[in-house]
Amino acid sequence: MPSGEAAEYLPGDPRYGLNDEELKEFFRTKPAQWAIYCWDKKGTHEDRATFLQDQMIYVQEFGDRVIGYGHFVSDDGLDALGTLFFIQLDDWSAAEEFIANEPLNKAGGYERVDIHRWSNSFQKRQADYQRKGMQQFLCTGSKISDIGEMFAAHLTDHEKYFADYGDSFIFRGPIRSADGADNIGTALLLELPDRAAAEEFWNNEPFAANGGYQNDSRIYRWVFGD
Repeated sequence: MPSGEAAEYLPGDPRYGLNDEELKEFFRTKPAQWAIYCWDKKGTHEDRATFLQDQMIYVQEFGDRVIGYGHFVSDDGLDALGTLFFIQLDDWSAAEEFIANEPLNKAGGYERVDIHRWSNSFQKRQADYQRKGMQQFLCTGSKISDIGEMFAAHLTDHEKYFADYGDSFIFRGPIRSADGADNIGTALLLELPDRAAAEEFWNNEPFAANGGYQNDSRIYRWVFGD
């Protein structure tokens, strides 16, 4: 980035031109959205098969509030490892209620459930995405605690880099603090030829390439839930 040029979001992004306080207010007042990762207990494949149809029906009941829904799978695509929901719900309590009533969770199928406040950057939904018949991946991670200067230095490059992959994103957005004010991570879904392409994408992303993520940064193979 040329010296003296301020890092910012790109034109066309609803965050473009907002200062720090305006950004915090934007995220505080934006409808709350959630990324919910559910990891299966070992030996529960039969439970998953039994309750999968109930799970799909349950998700459909939330209509347009569902941004995305699918399953973590092994790299060969043969074994289900868990379920992933991206959904718009009023608050943390509503997110907890959603997962408490989810059929596979009610059946005791999950080892762990992680609920993250999240923000859909461009209001795209899985249903809007034109599938290419390739593999899908979740890239996710928590940003380092002292992200401020690094974030400011690489934000524009990060956004330009993502723009180059625009047609590959199913949707994307930042993980937020519980009140929505602070950017503390990333969760995005994209479609690429294989894991090698996903690793190339993630490892060269400007925040990741410059040490912006903690050790929980991960790439997971994923498949559509329908």
